[in-house]
Amino acid sequence: MKCLSRHYPLSEIKIYIRLAETYIKMFDSSSRLSKDPLRDPNLILLEELKNTVLHVKRVRKWFLVNPLTKAFIKACMVVKIVKVKSILLMKVIIKTIRELKQIVSQEYRLVEAGIREAWKLSKLASSWGHEKASEWRNNRSYIILQALTLQWLARLFGGVMKIM
Repeated sequence: MKCLSRHYPLSEIKIYIRLAETYIKMFDSSSRLSKDPLRDPNLILLEELKNTVLHVKRVRKWFLVNPLTKAFIKACMVVKIVKVKSILLMKVIIKTIRELKQIVSQEYRLVEAGIREAWKLSKLASSWGHEKASEWRNNRSYIILQALTLQWLARLFGGVMKIM
């Protein structure tokens, strides 16, 4: 699991694991899922998409969603998909779910702001002649430090400074 987390975000890995477990349970003859056609993994995936969309709308972040992603979600909701046969479509649905969850996630926005700040500071330091400043851009600890510093400064100045 540790080597997978380098290439894929943890939320995407959890979705793949949940799908794999559901497929295994479907083929197990003693499982309740094998007798229940309503708990098809395809339907679970589409239900997860629907719940994630509702969550994004509930926290009023729908305006942050990419217009192309909005169009894809509307198409998925309008078309009554019974079974997802294409792996490509399944991957796109999972990526859409991940994108929506990232919009809602506070930690993701902090890390995104930390990356911007780390790039700015590494450019500044390298222009001053610091040789190892370009390594700061990929240093996860440094990015998190910058994100936490920005969050602390935003709280210190009472919302006058906006980091996201």
